Amino acid sequence: MSASPAVRSGLVLGAGGVLGGAWMAGALHALAERTRWYPRHAEYIVGTSAGSVLAAFGAAGVPPWLLIPEASTNVYHGLIDAGGNLQVHGDLWERIVRRRPLGLPRFLPGSLSLFLAGMRQGNTTLLKMLCGLAPVGVFSTDPIKDTVRWVANDGGWVQHPNTWIVACDYQTGDRVVFGKEGAPEVDVAQAVAASCAIPGYYRPEEIDGRLYVDGALHSMSNLDLLLGLKLDLVVVVSPHSTRQKFRGWDPLNRFTDVTRQVAARQVDAEVEALRAEGTEVLLLEPVAEDLAAIGGNVMDDRRRTQVMRTATRTTLEQLKRADRKAPLALLERPLQVRPPKPAPEPAEPHGTPQLRPAV
Repeated sequence: MSASPAVRSGLVLGAGGVLGGAWMAGALHALAERTRWYPRHAEYIVGTSAGSVLAAFGAAGVPPWLLIPEASTNVYHGLIDAGGNLQVHGDLWERIVRRRPLGLPRFLPGSLSLFLAGMRQGNTTLLKMLCGLAPVGVFSTDPIKDTVRWVANDGGWVQHPNTWIVACDYQTGDRVVFGKEGAPEVDVAQAVAASCAIPGYYRPEEIDGRLYVDGALHSMSNLDLLLGLKLDLVVVVSPHSTRQKFRGWDPLNRFTDVTRQVAARQVDAEVEALRAEGTEVLLLEPVAEDLAAIGGNVMDDRRRTQVMRTATRTTLEQLKRADRKAPLALLERPLQVRPPKPAPEPAEPHGTPQLRPAV
């Protein structure tokens, strides 16, 4: 009997704010616990907004458990400080969510050209117009850049050959996919900062004289970037789409739930298009228990540990469902992984996960 052909896989990590990122960390940790499949195993990695942070980490070989506070007893030999000393573990999210205001807010539209572009573009959502009207954000993306450079690459791109980070031009609303052929050359930290630059919250990221903001303005997942690649399997971790009904009429919860419903319809259309090409899709989304942990303010980092714990538990339950058997079976087959780009240093950090006490 001949061996099964190697599986070509992709990973899509969507937008969702600080708590969406925390949820994805827990979900990826659960998936790795269940299958021993890690983000670096994907042939293509697409990251948008908070998902771009995890995309950079995963492409650099960082295991999902390193982002989980309870994993502090694990051993990982990938991170060093400025003095060259080994850093076994640290709360990476604590570094990312540090607030660094750059001044007082200005209550004027941040980009009227983006607003007008949104009105002209027939395929654009209301989100682009609203983001054009939002004032320029006051928080710096420097903590994000500093953390990504420390973890993933100091001044260059990650070694994973197909890591795509999605942002949008702040003037035109056009999608830009950093890391993909034809996109502006930039270091991965700047690309991630641009992808995370939520209009009205973070300052836009300037790259080669142009301003870039959150890639979620185009799509919460940007799953369509993998169309035409004929992959066998795509794992979609989508923290902002949901099948749940509205939880009440609190204005913040109401607005967040509306955007979640829109994101669900968008990701459904993208998943359907991918499946029409014959690609198996494993879609992971928050369930009711996750949404209760996240709440309406996805930037409330005080809840991140609770969200991670909940996501790990609920995702393990999701993976037991009958409709998950086919994609999980593909993850258990040999994977086709393209070799990393040549580099003077090892392509990815190494580490040895160890068993830790139950929490």
